[in-house]
Amino acid sequence: MTLKLTPLVKGSGPTVLLQRPIYLVGRHPECDLRLEIPKISRRHCCFALAYDRLMIRDLGSRNGVRVNGRDVTETQLFRGDEVAIGPLIFRVEQDVEPGTATPKSPPGRERPAAPEVELVPLDDV
Repeated sequence: MTLKLTPLVKGSGPTVLLQRPIYLVGRHPECDLRLEIPKISRRHCCFALAYDRLMIRDLGSRNGVRVNGRDVTETQLFRGDEVAIGPLIFRVEQDVEPGTATPKSPPGRERPAAPEVELVPLDDV
């Protein structure tokens, strides 16, 4: 199962395929996803793939990590979750190869739909 992060606003950030067990995000040159934005810490957060689970962990960043509008230190991510890394917002999606059907989640593993919320740019907060 290959997951990807797709920016909610086209052009605001790259689409990221999460194919490695650990994926480091930040401004530092050693990061897998390097985001040259002042509100992104040098080592902002990391994604971990293990046993068909995707986890995100804040690495002590100044501006934090939010999942579906809530500040988190560490949490499991599901398809459809919205992840804010500094001012950038991504949606977790499954990467589907052309000509293949999207597999369904096993019963009990689906996350209920998040309530509709109004997104406010971080500069206005």
